Amino acid sequence: MLCREAKMQKNLIDLFFKELDRTLSCPSLVILTGAAAGAIYGNVRQSVDIDFEIRLKRKDKNVTRNQENILQDSIRETSSKLGIASNYSDDISHWSMINYLNYRKTAIPYKKIGQIDVRLMAPEHWTIGKMTRFLEIDVKDMVKVIKKKRLSAGMLIALWARALRASPLSLTKGQFRRNVETFLNVHGKKLWGATFDRQRAINDFQRLAGLGTPRRSPKSKL
Repeated sequence: MLCREAKMQKNLIDLFFKELDRTLSCPSLVILTGAAAGAIYGNVRQSVDIDFEIRLKRKDKNVTRNQENILQDSIRETSSKLGIASNYSDDISHWSMINYLNYRKTAIPYKKIGQIDVRLMAPEHWTIGKMTRFLEIDVKDMVKVIKKKRLSAGMLIALWARALRASPLSLTKGQFRRNVETFLNVHGKKLWGATFDRQRAINDFQRLAGLGTPRRSPKSKL
């Protein structure tokens, strides 16, 4: 069950797409991410912005420049009318140097709002963006959603390793590795219990990510 604050934020998200739907001339597919998706997953952090991918669904599969301009105008007008900032793209994978993997295939149906098919980035894929940025607020968001959705350590470690392997060489890639290792070391026991072996988890991540020979897990640190 969502608390009162989360329900209020969810209602704002729904209102945004109801208003946007009134301006669209053809069906569209939306994938919510960021704080908006987190709110629906039960994270009650207040946010007045909505991050999403939007693609027009046309029979001829061709979107003209004019249609893109109309869509941009519609989103801008909806944001201005409701006082809700929006950050959007037709391909949100370009937002990050860390690969979002198959985020479209794993997106979770949320609801149909008129012509708009609204989906949520799956919570495990949602953590990739948070892990990449890794500000204090992002870490808090991850902790809350991982707890709320009961995401397993093994599944997340494997996913983060896959994302790292699939990403191009960059400064961000090295930072992502350090972020994952820090997160497991600092928050692992809090999330997955006293028996969680932090060093073994980090070793598993390094092995799955192809990062060379992992360190042994000292029994004294279990």
